[in-house]
Amino acid sequence: MIQGGKIKLILGPMFSGKSTRLVETVRKYTYKNKKTVLVNFIDDKRYSENSQIVTHDLNKYDSLSCQMLGEIYDVIKNYDVIGIDEGQFYSDVVNISEKLAYNGKIVIIAALSGNFKMEPFETVSKLISKADKIKLMKAYCFYCQRTAGFSLRTVCSDQEILIGAGEAYRPVCKKCYYKYSNIKHDFLEDVVKEDINIFSSGKKEKSSDKSELLNSEGKTNKDSNSSSDSISI
Repeated sequence: MIQGGKIKLILGPMFSGKSTRLVETVRKYTYKNKKTVLVNFIDDKRYSENSQIVTHDLNKYDSLSCQMLGEIYDVIKNYDVIGIDEGQFYSDVVNISEKLAYNGKIVIIAALSGNFKMEPFETVSKLISKADKIKLMKAYCFYCQRTAGFSLRTVCSDQEILIGAGEAYRPVCKKCYYKYSNIKHDFLEDVVKEDINIFSSGKKEKSSDKSELLNSEGKTNKDSNSSSDSISI
């Protein structure tokens, strides 16, 4: 008989409070006399060498650690509520979450909403279509303090999985992401080319009407307030 389990997602960029929300949500179930457990990715040693979930505020919570959720399935299946942090790192997170939910467990997963290229993690995308509830978290942009929904990588690396904190990532809004990212975005090049073409044609039209700009002394009239020509994004 199929039990009434659920999959709940907490998504957002770096520094949006995903881990804190995960722990708070899981702990609420303890007040309902539910057996709860937290799980963290074994290679996440940013703030502690112990088996703990550690928030960016350095609050620490005991957890199980693993590389694959299947390694500890026989343990976590005995709990009512399973909280999984850094869900994007587990290759088997979709299958294990579905299996747990099928057996009546409540699975709560905190994960990044996208990678440093502003692209989705495949496993997280699959979880979205299977989730009963999704909470989207936001941060504040490191540069302009507007609402931030993206993670900017500040170190040179093309690895999709690069575990880091403030030394490697910053939360940013979309405008600042494009401004400070060192990733080549083809569509931005198209925008620049289009602007250059418009600018160039404008210069030709102005130069063709040069006679209209000449005064009686044969000198060009120039606006004293005009600045040098430039193109910016």
